[in-house]
Amino acid sequence: MAFPLRKDLRPKSGEPEDSAWIWGSDDELGRLNLQTPERVKKALETVSSGETIPLGLPFDQPAPPCYGRAFFKHRIASLGAKHTVDDSYEMNPQSTSQWDGFRHFAHVPSGFFYNGMTLEDISGPNASTKCGIHAWATRGIAGRGLLLDYARYAEANDIKPEFYDNFGISYGDLVKVAQGQGIDLRPAAQGGDIQVGDILIVRSGFLKNANSLTYEQKAARHLQAHKFGPDDGQRYIGVEQSEEILDFLHDSYFSAVAGDQPAFEAWPSRKDYYLHEKLLALWGCPIGELWDLEKLAEKCAERQQWTFFLASAPNNVKGGVSSTANALAIV
Repeated sequence: MAFPLRKDLRPKSGEPEDSAWIWGSDDELGRLNLQTPERVKKALETVSSGETIPLGLPFDQPAPPCYGRAFFKHRIASLGAKHTVDDSYEMNPQSTSQWDGFRHFAHVPSGFFYNGMTLEDISGPNASTKCGIHAWATRGIAGRGLLLDYARYAEANDIKPEFYDNFGISYGDLVKVAQGQGIDLRPAAQGGDIQVGDILIVRSGFLKNANSLTYEQKAARHLQAHKFGPDDGQRYIGVEQSEEILDFLHDSYFSAVAGDQPAFEAWPSRKDYYLHEKLLALWGCPIGELWDLEKLAEKCAERQQWTFFLASAPNNVKGGVSSTANALAIV
């Protein structure tokens, strides 16, 4: 299958501009289709020590949750015998390390979610379960992860990011990060090191900074009023919105992207669009957020190797919108 560049996209009649619904009208996987058995097997070549590194926070972190999401609640109950105990969880999967599914965010101008779904298809009287998180769960997520450690680059170059404002990490920044890691940030087809189906991971340093703050300091930021638009009180570091970033994210054909920040992209957007619209709704690219990348970053720096095998088992919830990350790096 030939993969078009963003500049060559030609959506069908009725499809939004910049959409790339190229996998068929019944598709529920989007760019996870790029994780073919051949590519997954090839990704195993990045493993040298076999050490496993979980990338998920505890379910009750960060605390308090961002965006007004629910706090995690854990209950333990005896089943009436001294030797038998169960427990139960009550949570919003997006309050902690998580995946945004295709039902999470629509293309704002058209109202379309991935592959032409509408809000009525998701929660209307005749709603279906199309593109629910179960479609990912029954397949699994696996491939070659690539870490771009912006936080390490910023520290080395005395750059002071604003973690609690819409501080944008530019394409130029990512190129410099990659160069410092010995990576050519171009697709392999253009002579670079990015392979089709790679999973892009960007460490901003947000969680490292948050871990240095008191609960009260975090609450003053995490509990700000949330309203969609430029005046959103929820403001966080992330990948910036720009034409260069859009071309990079589209044309590299990543199978998924993720980061340690609350929205992956700088929030709120400084432009008239969000990366969420492009990645989720128009291109079918999963977004991971609030991943714990600290130990992985240390190990990659120690090995001087920034690729690894990454696997995730999304929650199998029919028609679900999101999932806890359940992600594991093997180095």
